[in-house]
Amino acid sequence: MNSLECLTRRVLAGVFWLMGLVPLPPSSQLFSLLLSLAIRCCWIVYLGYLLSIAIGFQSVTSESVGNVVGTMLFMGNSVLGLLLLLESVLKQNTRAQLEDLRFQSQLQLQRLGMFGRGRQAPHLLPLIATQFTCDLVRVLISAKVGTMISPVFFVSLPLMWLLRFRYVQLVQHVMDLNQRSLQLRRSLLALASGNELWQPYGVQEWGQLQTLRKTYERIFECYEVFSDCYGWGILGLHLVTSFQFVTNAYWMLTGLYEEQNLLILTYNGATAIDFGTPIATLFWYGDAGAENGREIGCLISKLAKPLGSRRYNNLVSEFSLQTLHQRFVVTAKDFFSLNLHLLSSMFAAVVTYLVILIQFMFAERSAKAYSA
Repeated sequence: MNSLECLTRRVLAGVFWLMGLVPLPPSSQLFSLLLSLAIRCCWIVYLGYLLSIAIGFQSVTSESVGNVVGTMLFMGNSVLGLLLLLESVLKQNTRAQLEDLRFQSQLQLQRLGMFGRGRQAPHLLPLIATQFTCDLVRVLISAKVGTMISPVFFVSLPLMWLLRFRYVQLVQHVMDLNQRSLQLRRSLLALASGNELWQPYGVQEWGQLQTLRKTYERIFECYEVFSDCYGWGILGLHLVTSFQFVTNAYWMLTGLYEEQNLLILTYNGATAIDFGTPIATLFWYGDAGAENGREIGCLISKLAKPLGSRRYNNLVSEFSLQTLHQRFVVTAKDFFSLNLHLLSSMFAAVVTYLVILIQFMFAERSAKAYSA
């Protein structure tokens, strides 16, 4: 399992580098810097070519609403790809700050006796396998049906994987932060379980509690800097992929209503799953980190000692107040937080509006049948 974990991390690091999703190397590594710049130039040329195709489609977009929506999605994905490449360059200092804070938090956790990193391969590989499976289904259907479904499917596949691997990169970072918060919670739980309520505190307990408080602060700073580093990318990915999911879900329902070919329905369903899975995964792990923070706040109240000194109890109160104001939350530039409550609200809204559209479609069919 350790070899699989190591292999997964190395392969993903290479893929992120090939897609230009990591910061540029320092100028001292001249060859790596030139190679990274060349790779980014290739991506920029490719994305510019996609934008030229999207502009060429403007002459046929007025034929139907589906053409308008499809062209908007295609152009939005291309622009988002360019913005992600730009973000990886402009946020180099913030990314370096994030790495420093992660290193500091790891040192603090090691002082508490917490070593090692959590396993990410069992969680990331199923996500990537789902993406590959959905794309394989879409490739087979497109090869059989032709350009009737999407005339730009094959040429836009590298762009789609650029966006998906950005999602994988975000999930990987959030999982790493969640693992640190989980280790902190376990260390705090061990201290709370051995706490003798009516015994005076020891100097060792005060020092351990102070280390826990500083570790919590470092992990909180990691969440803050992570949101600052990737916030605009998260916002753009969320808007584009959510729109893609909703439109393909609507097209699938419209196809069922119009009794379209089963292959076209399968294609739209696979596309909806392809774009909906990364969103749900990122929100799931974002909520898991917030839950760890809430549980840490609940554990601190168990550390109070009525017979302890004022110094110790003030530290407990300060730590408790800190958890109330410094929460482990991943945000998209403070527009919204990644949690399951928001995800469920979005899903409920999508289902509601789709049901309304279906009712209009059935009412239209009934009206046509009555007039005939």
